[in-house]
Amino acid sequence: MGKDEKQTVKKPWGCYENVYLGDGYLVKIITVMPRQSLSLQNHDYRSEHWIVLEGTAEVIVADERKILLENESIDISPKVLHRIINNSVSVLKILEIQHGQKIDESDIVRFKDIYGRKTFYDRRRSIDMLNEPVVIAEIGCNHKGDMDVACEMIKVAAQFCKVDVVKFQKRNNRELFTPEEYNAPHPNPIHSYGATYGEHRDFLEFNLDQHKQLKAWCDEWGVVYSCSVWDTTSAKEIASLSPNLMKIPSASNLDFPMLNYLCDDFPGEIHISLGMTNHEEEEKIVKLFETKKRNKDLVIYSCTSGYPVPFEDICLYEIRRLNEKYSSKVKAIGFSGHHLGIAVDVAALTLGAKCLERHFTLDRTWKGTDHAASLEPDGLRRLVRDVKNTKKALDYKKKEILDIEDIQRKKLKRFSKAEV
Repeated sequence: MGKDEKQTVKKPWGCYENVYLGDGYLVKIITVMPRQSLSLQNHDYRSEHWIVLEGTAEVIVADERKILLENESIDISPKVLHRIINNSVSVLKILEIQHGQKIDESDIVRFKDIYGRKTFYDRRRSIDMLNEPVVIAEIGCNHKGDMDVACEMIKVAAQFCKVDVVKFQKRNNRELFTPEEYNAPHPNPIHSYGATYGEHRDFLEFNLDQHKQLKAWCDEWGVVYSCSVWDTTSAKEIASLSPNLMKIPSASNLDFPMLNYLCDDFPGEIHISLGMTNHEEEEKIVKLFETKKRNKDLVIYSCTSGYPVPFEDICLYEIRRLNEKYSSKVKAIGFSGHHLGIAVDVAALTLGAKCLERHFTLDRTWKGTDHAASLEPDGLRRLVRDVKNTKKALDYKKKEILDIEDIQRKKLKRFSKAEV
């Protein structure tokens, strides 16, 4: 945001507008809707000064609860618990001036929240592939280039579908495409957002500041942020956000300069899809990570590159093959599906896939080529439910007669009086 550039950010309680950014300070207007409240929170690196512009604010500062009327103000010091509450039936507006070393969303520590966002008391959500299947909602470019749509998709995927990870995409289109490719028409013009394929891709592209906001929304809604990077420039930009993981799409998995950069300079997990990739190329990819001693941070995905993929081309036994060949060398084997329905994903889990990735949309009829191979919210919710429940069922009996059976055994079991 430039010094004179205004930016409005939606929140579950209302919104805020950044109106001026200076050196070490930020001025914003906070709008709290009726009967809503911000989280109980503090900040490690900044102080705040609040002035009520409109309405009546109930504020909590440390152990005190105060009522502020229009034109009244209060100061908030670093480390001090505080909260803004609007208990009225009218909109509340507050002018907030932040000052300190950090004046962004990363310097918020929540302690109580009525919207289900994660708090200080929640354990940081990690990607535990040993004990639970990880479900990744591939938002990709299904947001249509609209940050409001992207925000809603994060919220729905996290709160309604209950996925573990949401994933976007990042491309430097001028680096990725030749001039001929950039200036060519979209192969399916009805789905194009520009006069050329390059303009179409640029329209759908979010910049680094927008990805920073996407990550903040993911943190807010308690889901892991991730991104597929298609080129080295994009990899460097997303790495600067320190995500838990980054993904390399099938189209870019032989970009060895980018893979080398990630191995050397990105400490998180690196996930790679193996669509359109032969066995010799797979071996080269894994060998690079072994040479760099990063193979235990590597997750490789069985994948068929098609949109959508017919069932006979999904080839689920590839998961078994990858497990047999690489499970001792890499962190895990995953499955990236572009098929219809959700039955295949449960089968993928039983064959050893630890990560399950599916494209996600709010409406499969939207403009864009990926929507047809994507799951809508209820489909993704049911997929998460089914794979989590199936994982619970994949076990041996811990004893010959389980406790649940013992009751029925006493009630129903019939024994022959004669020994066999």
